Amino acid sequence: MFSQWDVQLVWVYSFLMLLTRYFLFFFSAYWCIYFIFNKRLSVKKIQQRFAPNNKIINEIIASVFSFFIFAAFMTLIVYLQELGLTKIYTDFSQHSWWYAVLSFVALLFIHDTYFYWMHRLMHLPVLFKHIHLHHHKSVTPTPWTAFSFHPVEAILEFAFIIPVVFILPLHPVVLMIFAFAMTAMNVLGHIGYELFPKNFLQQPLGKIFNTTTHHDMHHHYNKCNYGLYFNFWDLIMRTNHKKYQKTFEQTASKTISKQTTTMQQLQQH
Repeated sequence: MFSQWDVQLVWVYSFLMLLTRYFLFFFSAYWCIYFIFNKRLSVKKIQQRFAPNNKIINEIIASVFSFFIFAAFMTLIVYLQELGLTKIYTDFSQHSWWYAVLSFVALLFIHDTYFYWMHRLMHLPVLFKHIHLHHHKSVTPTPWTAFSFHPVEAILEFAFIIPVVFILPLHPVVLMIFAFAMTAMNVLGHIGYELFPKNFLQQPLGKIFNTTTHHDMHHHYNKCNYGLYFNFWDLIMRTNHKKYQKTFEQTASKTISKQTTTMQQLQQH
């Protein structure tokens, strides 16, 4: 049985793990894209403007507060698991490896569906004004934008996993891989540069998965492009921006330049 000390310890461990992953993952992406490869990737910038430094600092602070909330949810899941109330299993022999793979795919689809409809709900005028606007203050997103949420939205972002662990048998490794995939997709969506090849949307995978341009346009135009991993809900509900494909192809088709540097553009702003 968990003691109060155990709960506090799990929360601290969860928070530090989230914080470490955030700074390692996001700093690496930011440093590589905006500094190391800035000369080569400058023409791949989706929006020509750049986020000011004070905005980035605010995003980092908001993200840290989001991790306080995420860590509380992670602690709750561990506590419920200790009570034997969840479907989380630790012995791989209980289910096949194929099931582990399928459960990961199912988790992606469940999360994407939840995210799409929760995201659209957040764009209702009253919720947007008081909650979601916090995230959309980042009109020009960077990797640091990904978890910059109002506390209520941070709760809603993580809440989907609670009913899932009561229904779907999941191994901790699957949950860890899912967390990595979710983080990677959030970084990709907010990175500000289109790294996919110009013909990606013409390929089968391009008709399924979203691109950086897709979410970048959401930050720019607001009422469009709500999906996270996949594009099928935006296709079904006709919420893709009408210029999504054109904007993607215009940016992705640009030849990498060695002349214009992002740092030069940053200095101009």
